[in-house]
Amino acid sequence: MTATTYTRDVIAFNEGHLEIYPKIPSSPAKQGVQYVHGAGSDCTYCISPLGNQDTLTNMVAAAEFTGISGDNGGQQTWGNATSTARLVSNRQRLLELDGVTSGGLLKSALISASMGGIVSLNYARANPTRVTCIVSVIPVMNPEDIRANNRSGYGSLVNAAYGGSYVESTQGATRNPYTYRASSALQGIPMLIFYGLTDTLCLPAYTEAFAAADPTNRTLVALPTGHDFDTYAAVDHQLIVDFLLEHN
Repeated sequence: MTATTYTRDVIAFNEGHLEIYPKIPSSPAKQGVQYVHGAGSDCTYCISPLGNQDTLTNMVAAAEFTGISGDNGGQQTWGNATSTARLVSNRQRLLELDGVTSGGLLKSALISASMGGIVSLNYARANPTRVTCIVSVIPVMNPEDIRANNRSGYGSLVNAAYGGSYVESTQGATRNPYTYRASSALQGIPMLIFYGLTDTLCLPAYTEAFAAADPTNRTLVALPTGHDFDTYAAVDHQLIVDFLLEHN
């Protein structure tokens, strides 16, 4: 970590998480930031040097945002009810931290990656008044496609996250961003989405269709990469910081 932030391992809501504070407290207070990890990771993903994710987290803290990164119910939740409930808990913890706007309905910005993308979107669909904006890198947009085609071998894990079987006809309307992409609940929430043009897990066509459902508020940034850390490293971090500041 650099001198711009410090982190603290804590336990709350029966789950480990990281709290990330700016060295210079924000005045006036800002909206909090939630970091939402991908499959196979945990709350420490946002301070990992892989893909320069620690660089982004430090830049966000240097812009005087306080953040929290939770385990979100496990490493393979794929946007299920457990994972979105964890974001509710994380939001509640943000209310207690210094430098975070409180009073009324606290809105938080969400910075997500891969599977964390679907977790963030499912949370935002259910809690639209509590989300300032969303940043997502190579987000999962269509769990049914991953399940049905066993993309990257994740099909069984998607099923396991939903009690043994993800069923699009019953779960798609609330758990599949591609299915509910035109939902009125998401209309008007600013989103900055980075996606890989050669991504074989989260196909570009689904991300593009999701963005096209609300082109005024959903900004796509295409990268000539796939579903890997090269994509994280290719992201313009300053663009993300500026986006957070614009929508604070």
